[in-house]
Amino acid sequence: MKIIYIEFLKLKTKARSWMGPILVFWLILIAYPLTVEFLKEKLVIGFFSVLWIAILISMMFAAEDIFTEDYNDGTLEQTMIVNSSFSLIVGVKIFIYWLFIGIPISLLSFIFSLGTSENLIISLLVLPMSMICSYIFLNIFVLGNALSLNKGSVLGAIVTMPLALPVLIVLGKSVSAIQLELNFTGFIFLLLGSLSIIIVIVPTVISYIIKAHLE
Repeated sequence: MKIIYIEFLKLKTKARSWMGPILVFWLILIAYPLTVEFLKEKLVIGFFSVLWIAILISMMFAAEDIFTEDYNDGTLEQTMIVNSSFSLIVGVKIFIYWLFIGIPISLLSFIFSLGTSENLIISLLVLPMSMICSYIFLNIFVLGNALSLNKGSVLGAIVTMPLALPVLIVLGKSVSAIQLELNFTGFIFLLLGSLSIIIVIVPTVISYIIKAHLE
């Protein structure tokens, strides 16, 4: 609990780190209707694709400086020395970032989905899907940030971007299945399976990568 409280306080003081991605997400979805005709049918056709990509981009920005400041001021090295379960701290840090950024984005996804599709059932399903995919995307890009810790965050995002493509495909297929009233539970379980694997593996891999940077 102490680790969670410390990370919560650290992120709370860095409003730019969590307000920026939320603002980017909001601007993308606000700008989307301006690029197409104001017809409900045309808005709905491309909305969900834009939604998933907006979440992807927002999580990429969210992961941009998750370790950079701690790495530069030596906090990361001190944390690694003091704590034996460094992977747990990495997982907690990612989770706190997701609470500040992923949850608001998921709620906005529900609101925009309901306003665009005017379908409560689809919008209610979009909410948990947004929560799952935002957490997956954040882990993927945090991994990229760790890989390029002293080389620039853009390189890390480019390297790990292909890992997000299968998730985007599953999200697109699941929404299509929901709209066509087909069985979509398989896609949801696939997302949950991916999430469970990522929660276990990614923090451990990141901890080893950071240790390699610091040695």
